Amino acid sequence: MDDSYRELTNRLFATATAMLEDAIEHAVAGQSAKHSPRQLLLHAERLQQAAREIAVIADACAIVARLASAERRNRPKPKLR
Repeated sequence: MDDSYRELTNRLFATATAMLEDAIEHAVAGQSAKHSPRQLLLHAERLQQAAREIAVIADACAIVARLASAERRNRPKPKLR
């Protein structure tokens, strides 16, 4: 994987990590017995939205990795002397 693909992939994974950390807050908050059903619904909806957005980032990571892999397979082989 060349440096540009690797950097992009690393940034995408870092973004996903930050998004997961934010999503954890809603998952933990939803465990509270003190919340009203409306508050629980709000946490659930925010968690659903975060999951959808994280899925998009994961898809982008996979696309970049596939492109890098295909590019590597299609590179001409060095000639042996």
